[in-house]
Amino acid sequence: MLEKNETPHFLPTEDQIEDTLQKVQDRLEERAMSLSANAAVKEGYEESVDILADDRRTYAGIDKLKTTQGRAIAVLAVDYLNGECTAEVLLGVPLKGSIESKLKK
Repeated sequence: MLEKNETPHFLPTEDQIEDTLQKVQDRLEERAMSLSANAAVKEGYEESVDILADDRRTYAGIDKLKTTQGRAIAVLAVDYLNGECTAEVLLGVPLKGSIESKLKK
């Protein structure tokens, strides 16, 4: 039974994890990812690829990342595997210099 203000957790299926992994890899291929302003995002998504591929469901090793934003993205990957956030949240980190960031202004 859920506690008050608690939301249900839905663990992603193997197919969903594979789909999300591919989408993370696609994000790493975006042109704006190579900008130095996005180095922290790139670091986080590179670690996310490893987390999703290895099915790592703990935060162990994330502290070795150099940037706070990179660690935060890696935490989202673990949270996704544990059903605590959606793929959309994980994939939704904006890039500086991307068309999406320009459209939001």
